[in-house]
Amino acid sequence: MALISKGFVGRRRGDDRRTPPGQYLTKDFPVLAIGPAPVVATDTWSFSVTTERGDTRSWTWDEFAALPHETPTVDIHCVTKWSKIDT
Repeated sequence: MALISKGFVGRRRGDDRRTPPGQYLTKDFPVLAIGPAPVVATDTWSFSVTTERGDTRSWTWDEFAALPHETPTVDIHCVTKWSKIDT
């Protein structure tokens, strides 16, 4: 007796070929949180980076927001089984 029949094709794939087996597509962005998101005081917020040589560079909220940025398009696959394509 064969363990797998000839008709066996594996788990059903999602609606998109980029969706891994067992994942489902979502249009929204599921958020799993225990409580509300904290409020950030942008007037006192700062971001600092220190290099291996000990050089430090810091930015305020406005300076950081003014830096050049990119908006990449990616596929997100969550361990909770949802996928969001071309996000």
